[in-house]
Amino acid sequence: IKNSVNFPATSLPNRPEGSIRMTVVNKNQPGMLSKITEIFAESDLNIFQQVNQSRGDAAYNVLDIDTTGHSDVISFEKVQEKITMLDGVLSSRILYGTPGSGYAKNVEGKYFV
Repeated sequence: IKNSVNFPATSLPNRPEGSIRMTVVNKNQPGMLSKITEIFAESDLNIFQQVNQSRGDAAYNVLDIDTTGHSDVISFEKVQEKITMLDGVLSSRILYGTPGSGYAKNVEGKYFV
């Protein structure tokens, strides 16, 4: 992200081969990053690399997730839904890669894709 009014400048090196790049926007409050990464761990997904930046009340995360052995689109969609529905998460998006592709938003506890 560059020159954004709402988000801090954020960059991550090129994503590794065999990975999916996902972004998560959440409230800037204690414990959010651990809640997000715990869902990946529970789903046996490895985070190759990540960056977390915040500005004011919002935090922006970019994560590259290893998809080796996890080509099931439906499973990754469930991971994205679990993350998006965490209390404090505002939205998520798959930027590169096929599984669970797309934008998801948490609006007052309801999941929208």
